[in-house]
Amino acid sequence: MQQNDNICKIPIKATYRIVDGEAVMVAAEYADIPADAIARFLIDKLGVDAIFNGV
Repeated sequence: MQQNDNICKIPIKATYRIVDGEAVMVAAEYADIPADAIARFLIDKLGVDAIFNGV
């Protein structure tokens, strides 16, 4: 199996509790998502100008 350095481990579901007035993550479910998929999502949702300042 080839290692891919362009993978991001993203929490897709998390449970937080308030402890001493601060939110603390107590459990999470993560997914490995390719960085190019995240970039495509951001460009689709925000537009190229929002990410690259119109360049």
